[in-house]
This record gives sequence, structure tokens and C-alpha cells, in this order.
Amino acid sequence: MKRKLFALLFLEEEEDEEIINYFKKRKRSAPHEIFVTRPSEGYFSLLIKEHLKGDEKKFREFFRLNNDQFYFVLNIVENDLKRASTNAVKYPITPEEKLALTLRYSNNINILKLLLRK
Repeated sequence: MKRKLFALLFLEEEEDEEIINYFKKRKRSAPHEIFVTRPSEGYFSLLIKEHLKGDEKKFREFFRLNNDQFYFVLNIVENDLKRASTNAVKYPITPEEKLALTLRYSNNINILKLLLRK
């Protein structure tokens, strides 16, 4: 009985070492190009910063808020939306981007609801 118990404990210890070695050897792959170029080629940088910021009318049509209202709301929620960069996420989505996406998404939902009612 003692031999069987010793053998089981020994096998379990070997399995634990194999698992630990697997995770030690595993290398993180480089981030995909889509994530690397997001700050310069992403939705927010191209559409919002390049095209909508200079056009108050289009900005309001897109977000249902004018520029001043957008930044007023951002000022209120910015600390709740902020995320620090980590090893896993070097360039997290900024609070400005999160608010823009949230407003745009909620506008699309509202439009769909209106269309479905008819």
C-alpha cells in the first residue's frame, strides 16, 4: 500500500514539473500588425481625429453630441475608463476612444430600435 502511495505521489510531482516547464519555455509571440498600427491607422485616429474633429456638423451627426459636450462627458468619466498599460496590453484603448465607441454603438442601437418599431 505504501509503495502505491509513494508511486502516485512521485508521478504527480513529475506532472507538476512538466506543467511548470511548459509555461516557462513558452514564448509570447509578437503582437499582430493590426494592433501595432492601431494608434495611427485605427478607427479613432483616422475617422474621428482626421475627419470629424474639424467638422462640427458631422461630429454632432456622428455622436449626437457636439465637441464641447463630448469632452465634458469625457471629463466626467475619464478616470473610470482609464486603464494602465501592462505587459499584456502595452497600448490600451484610451478613455477618449472608449467614449467615442460607446456613443457610436449606442447611437446605432437606438437607430435600429427605431427602424424595428416601424
